[in-house]
Amino acid sequence: MSKLQPTNLVKLLGFCIEIDERILVCEYMSNKSLDYYLFDSNRKNLLGWEKRLNIIEGSAQGLLYLHRYSRVKVIHCDLKASNVLLDEDMNPKISDFGMARILGLKVSQEKTKRVVGTYGYMAPEYAINGIVSIKTDVFSFGILLLEILGGKKNNSSYDSDRQLSLTGYALGFL
Repeated sequence: MSKLQPTNLVKLLGFCIEIDERILVCEYMSNKSLDYYLFDSNRKNLLGWEKRLNIIEGSAQGLLYLHRYSRVKVIHCDLKASNVLLDEDMNPKISDFGMARILGLKVSQEKTKRVVGTYGYMAPEYAINGIVSIKTDVFSFGILLLEILGGKKNNSSYDSDRQLSLTGYALGFL
């Protein structure tokens, strides 16, 4: 992660590895995470459409860097609103690379033995078969996009008769 220092990723300032304890020191993000604003009935009003668009664009740029422009191809594997932090100007920065996978530059996908992450954001091919690729993060970004636009969590109920998730609700409009 120390090699990854673009604008839309949280900066790694230092780290410590001592016996069984590992600590990462990252830059402080004064406006907390996106979910702090997005899913709170009072604070979500602070996110107008211009700020939401800025957050969408910045998050997309961060993912594009990880997937295409970094020295190594990084798949985040846990992109969600709580892992998008906001700086003092409400600019987004992707954080929490604890579940990230590094793929070779010429490798398009990899099969993992252990699936980790947050279920509402996992691509089906990853959750079912353990296949990690850029598509894994693109799926998660799609869920994040629906949450930013709709202002509701993916696991919220949208139809009392059928218990639709945000994804199921959005698919009903297609």
